[in-house]
Amino acid sequence: MSDVRVVHVEGDVDLARAPALREELRRSVGNDSRGLVVDLGEVRYLDSAGVNVLFEVSEDLAARGLRLAVVVPDGSLLDRVIELVDLRSAATVARTVEDALAAFDIA
Repeated sequence: MSDVRVVHVEGDVDLARAPALREELRRSVGNDSRGLVVDLGEVRYLDSAGVNVLFEVSEDLAARGLRLAVVVPDGSLLDRVIELVDLRSAATVARTVEDALAAFDIA
């Protein structure tokens, strides 16, 4: 298997940006990969459309036998959003890219 793909996301993830991000994430990982890490460390704003993208991509990956990990740095403004929507039910949530990558080695 190849390495885990890491995608760094910046700025706002809202209704206007969600469709393009969804496609970018879906295309970024092949079936021979172990999964995908989405680094939200530089995201300033994540609305419900952005949250839906994460859940949809997680479902898509799971259907292909792959996993999703999402990086949300400690103290990030997104912490509360991730907790409220229970993203951990669909993806590994880590504080750093290194921790997210390590989670693939554990599983």
